[in-house]
Amino acid sequence: MTLGSEVSDDTLKLCTNLFSSNYGIWGDQAAIISKFTVAGKNVKMTGARLRSQCLSHPESSVLVTCYIQVDPLESERPQLYGHAFATVWDYGENKVSWVTQLVVDAAVRQRYIATHLLQTLKCHALFSCVNIVGLVSSHPAACNALAKYASANIKDVELDFIREHAKGILASSPISYLKAAQLRGSLFQDSCDSDAISSVFTKFYVDHTEPLAVLEQYKKKGQWCLGELLDGHEFLAIFPIAPVSPVHHD
Repeated sequence: MTLGSEVSDDTLKLCTNLFSSNYGIWGDQAAIISKFTVAGKNVKMTGARLRSQCLSHPESSVLVTCYIQVDPLESERPQLYGHAFATVWDYGENKVSWVTQLVVDAAVRQRYIATHLLQTLKCHALFSCVNIVGLVSSHPAACNALAKYASANIKDVELDFIREHAKGILASSPISYLKAAQLRGSLFQDSCDSDAISSVFTKFYVDHTEPLAVLEQYKKKGQWCLGELLDGHEFLAIFPIAPVSPVHHD
């Protein structure tokens, strides 16, 4: 785990490569964003953009990484297979921890790597007083990993808590893309004409084929209550959490 101010350009390059290879592909409406976002092409990330989005406040941000040496005969050193960026800020008398990016290599998913990445955050002093956690993601598994971080259950989310605090949390955020996000779904819109419940309109038109397939599995098991995933939207997951004691080194 690395404090944001100590994340090197080399490490950031590894993270951008992992993102660009595994985050997903642009959806059919991607051309709305720019001429460079082409449907069917991988969603790419640059080091400068990653640093600005996830480490704009380096002293209150951290990076957690997961390195695995899958086959010692193929490489001399472990390879990066997952990472999580998170930032902490004050919201009134509360302390918010927000997961700004969570990526796991497609080859090693469904092995609780995302869950372990987020749980590791609790070991850093920055997160010892956190009592609210959140993220915006199009992937149900990311929302589920955050629920585990908060010792909650993704099928029984405190929706009233999200309705009450979402606007204030996003408004107090130091992260520009969160401030610009528009709340959507029946929690926030009296005349919501879709089955979205807790979402934000981020105008990020990534292809939803894979997350929708995962969402269907959660629904079949009765393990989902954040509603539908619409094009250009992402789920908004926010949970209260009991603060943890700081880790003391002997």
